[in-house]
Amino acid sequence: METTITVDFPKPVYRRLQRQARMMKAPIAEIVVQTVQYSLPAWLEVIPPEHEKALVKLYDLSNAQLERIAKSKLSKPKQRKLDKLLEKNREDFLTFRELEELDALHLEANFLTLKKAQALALLYERGCKLPLLTSRG
Repeated sequence: METTITVDFPKPVYRRLQRQARMMKAPIAEIVVQTVQYSLPAWLEVIPPEHEKALVKLYDLSNAQLERIAKSKLSKPKQRKLDKLLEKNREDFLTFRELEELDALHLEANFLTLKKAQALALLYERGCKLPLLTSRG
């Protein structure tokens, strides 16, 4: 199903769309749809509603708060536990309880990574210098 909308583009943007359409040998409308599709965050389609709300709240945070999130890590005890469970999972079998714990820690770590990425994206959009990050966390 398609929906038609009318958009007024500033002339420089429209000229860029025209150039791109010529280069791609495609209609401008197709270029606009592709541009919008690729610029929307992919997580919107797959993230649980409770996590979506937490990510949306990031838009209201100050740059300093976003930097703190971008630099955040799992707590040391949780990171140690995650590492221990991953190592045990490679070498041996995990109990059902350990599997549940590993799944929960993975979910938390993955959501933290997504939250950090969104914080960095917002800082970038706001024209901020991105903070240096360590490779782990």
